[in-house]
Amino acid sequence: MSIPSALDALRSLVDPDDRSHEARRSSERLLQRILILSDYAWERRIDQQAVERWLDNFDGRSGLALEVERLHALYLLSQFLYFGLREIRVLLHALYRDLFLIPLIQEIRQKNGNTRDELVIRRELEIAMDRTRFMGVGNPSESGVHLLYYFRQENGLQKQNFMDTAQIFSLSGGTRCITDPTVERYIFLDDVCGSGQTACRYSKNFLTELRVAKPDAQIAYYSIFATTKGINNVRENTVFGANAKAIFELDESYRCVSDGSRYFKIRPPQIEDTHLSKVALSYGELLAPGNAGGFDDGQLLLGFSHNIPDNTLPIIWRDPTNGSPIPWTAALRRYMKV
Repeated sequence: MSIPSALDALRSLVDPDDRSHEARRSSERLLQRILILSDYAWERRIDQQAVERWLDNFDGRSGLALEVERLHALYLLSQFLYFGLREIRVLLHALYRDLFLIPLIQEIRQKNGNTRDELVIRRELEIAMDRTRFMGVGNPSESGVHLLYYFRQENGLQKQNFMDTAQIFSLSGGTRCITDPTVERYIFLDDVCGSGQTACRYSKNFLTELRVAKPDAQIAYYSIFATTKGINNVRENTVFGANAKAIFELDESYRCVSDGSRYFKIRPPQIEDTHLSKVALSYGELLAPGNAGGFDDGQLLLGFSHNIPDNTLPIIWRDPTNGSPIPWTAALRRYMKV
């Protein structure tokens, strides 16, 4: 018998309930972490009573003991990445600066013999901005469009730099044509690119027509967050191509209950990888049959003040108001598209 296993055996003889005590202490520490996160990072979206109501959902249906289920559910919730309005504003500024403005200035310099003349750069930048339009991905009620207001504020942009997608084309003599031929750049903004399906569908709807009508137009898709799989899908299957970019790219390690998950690496000793997967996916299958890990099996633990992506684990956000086939109290509610 190895030394660690011998110590475990001795410990169980001295105190048979030692593991139960440790599990309870871990649960208390995780609950405290969640409440601190809620107070200081999650805009107080959840309190202790709300956490306890959410934990009541876990009643042993996974086949694990009730206290084991709830301990592992608490651990998953404690790892949730929440971005409030303050953080979103900062990220929108970073998106504008890093994905749009700096590359545009570099492009202007190259076209002018790598000039460092500030007056030349500023003049060319003003012309380029007059010929740029920012738009959200989706209809006016969706999150991509919702972000435009804060994007304009944080980056000091003019209202004329924005347009609705319906304004791209107009009818002239019964023929659809570009409304403003002077526009050279169409930039589409999004909060998260999970599977990439929304951007792909959006591209096929009318951006292919835009590419035909104005072949020299620059068409770009910028997202705050994107999974590696999702952004590659957009790059490979839309007119955006290499102009599909994100501030933060979430690799496979962000799939929270899969092999290689970052959430398996540093965790309390009472938390077991197989138990995390069983709790998340067995209840996820009850909540969202066929999408136990979230849409396209995203397995994310990610959300914003304005909504929770459907690529996040359903055990976090689903309830009967947004399609749950079973009674369930969400920890953080998602507002569905209707």
